[in-house]
Formats: sequence, C-alpha cells, structure tokens
Amino acid sequence: MDEQQAPILETAADWVDRLGELTPSERRALQGWLNASPEHARAFARMSRLVSDTALIDALGDARTAPSGTALPPLRRTDRMRSPHTARRLNRRQAMAAGLAGALTLPAAGYWLLGRNAPAPGAGSTGHFASTVGQRRHVALPDGSRLLLDAASRVAFDFTPDRRAIVLEHGAARFDVQHDPARPFEVSTPHARMTALGTSFTVDHLRDASELRVLSGKVALATGQGAQMLVRAREWAMIDARSVTGQGRFDPASGDWQTDWLDAESMPLGSALERLNRYSTVPLALGESRFATLTFSGRFRLDRPRESLALIGALFGLVAAESKGTIYLRDPGDTENQPVTA
Repeated sequence: MDEQQAPILETAADWVDRLGELTPSERRALQGWLNASPEHARAFARMSRLVSDTALIDALGDARTAPSGTALPPLRRTDRMRSPHTARRLNRRQAMAAGLAGALTLPAAGYWLLGRNAPAPGAGSTGHFASTVGQRRHVALPDGSRLLLDAASRVAFDFTPDRRAIVLEHGAARFDVQHDPARPFEVSTPHARMTALGTSFTVDHLRDASELRVLSGKVALATGQGAQMLVRAREWAMIDARSVTGQGRFDPASGDWQTDWLDAESMPLGSALERLNRYSTVPLALGESRFATLTFSGRFRLDRPRESLALIGALFGLVAAESKGTIYLRDPGDTENQPVTA
C-alpha cells in the first residue's frame, strides 16, 4: 500500500465519523477537501460504504444478535415488548482497519454512488439505492443526510444546487435530513409529496396509500389533488392519491419496522401482507381479494413473516396454505392445499 494512502483514509474516516454533526463551516471544509483530489473522493466513498456495511460488521464480530426460541406474543395493544435488534455502524477504528485492508482498491470510475463519479456534497448528483428482501440498508446521501431503507425497498434521488428530490419507488425508508434552507429536501410517492423542515421522518409506500410518520421536526405534506397540511413530531398521516385518509399521534418508543416490530391500529390485512412480503423469501398472498380490507390491531414481527401471517390469519379464522411456491391466507374450508406451519 502506498504510504500516502494511510493519512487520506485516516482523514476520510474522520469526516465520515462526524458527518451528521458537521457545522456549516466544517461542511464547506469537507467540500473543499473532496474537490482537492480524486483520491480524497474515493477514500470518502469507501469509508461511507464501510460504516453501513452490515456484512462487514458481522465479519468484525460486531453482528446483531437475538435470543433464539423467542415466542411471538399475542396481538394486543397492551404488549410493549421491544425487539432486541438495533442498528449498528462501524466505528472509526473499525472503518480504518477495513479501509486499510482494502487499500483504496475501488476503481476510479466507481466511487461515491452506484458507479457514478463522486460529486462534492452540494453538487448535482443522481442515482438510486435499493435493499434486498429481509435486509435493511443504511446509506449516506451526498448532502450529509442519512437514509435507512426498509427491506425490499428502493429510492431514486436527484440532487441539484437548488433542491434535493427523493422518489420512494417502493417499500419504506427513514430520512434524517441535513438542514439546508437553500435546498428543500422533498420525498415523493405516487400519493403525495413531503418536504422536510429540518427533521427525521419515515415514509411507507404501499399499493394504495402512503404513510408519513414524523419523528422530530416538521414535514409539509401535499397530496396529488393539492390538499396540504403540516405534520409535526410524533404525528402520522395516511395519504392516498386524492386526500389525507387518516391522521393522529404515535409513540416513537412503541417501535416500528426499524425494530422488526410493527404496531397495527385498524390496519387492513392487505397492508400487513405488503409489509410482511418485504421480509419473506416465499411470496405471501390472500386467498380471496375480499380479505384485503379486513382490519386488525396489535403488534406483529416483520422478521418472522410466516409466524406473523399465521397469527394474524387466525384472528379472522383463516389458515396459511402453500400452493405453487406461494403461501396464501385461505378459508379453512378451502381444502385445495394443506396448511403450512409457521
């Protein structure tokens, strides 16, 4: 390894480690450092990926663990069990160790985002990020904002000097937005456009609606038909293509998809299956379309989709049965297929 690369990696690791806490003047200093040399941009891109690479964390012995044999609790609102899973990031020392081992082997044409040349934060850039079934993904955006993708989710982004636009193409995501009044941060789905006002929030893109949950700050919400509202911290809103169909308050401590648990409050069965399918390697479906509008309340685990499917189905007297590579929720009187075990 070239001796000059070690201090570059050291500096890049320091920038990435402090990325979410930089002052405006420090962010300008980072932009200048990135512009100074392609080697700086390559090192920064490498470290950005390393701090969100869960496979590497596993290899370094810092993997998430969970007790085995944990039984799924009943679906009832009084149950407030928390998942043992928590997101982990490589610390600076681990990132340095991994970065030095790689010795900046990333090709010059492949740094920063998905094969695109590396822009400095604030410059124009476009691209996309996606996660696989059953695996969430942490991402550092070009402006210093942080993104957490739910399993089987995908976003496209288009950052210009005037605006930061994200399209949540499918799935769900959490956004921890770097404040920049000169460039609005907008997240869009087919149902609505959400503009962050210095905040952290999640968006869930479902087939017929989108759900916004604001963790801190405020989000300006606009539907496709022009309806507008301001959603504040600890408030949620459900939006279809025409209007806001539901809204209220929530307790962030109760957990959501980020903790492998989901609180359902009058949740349609069809929406529950959409979310469970992000974690299931075998497709889940309803035996009859009329089941989609059945609603239930309670808590269920996302990372145990078969168990949750069977438990939720039992609330409606339905059983899980497999047919041609798909698990269906069916009426027990349908004897076409045998029920499957969770």
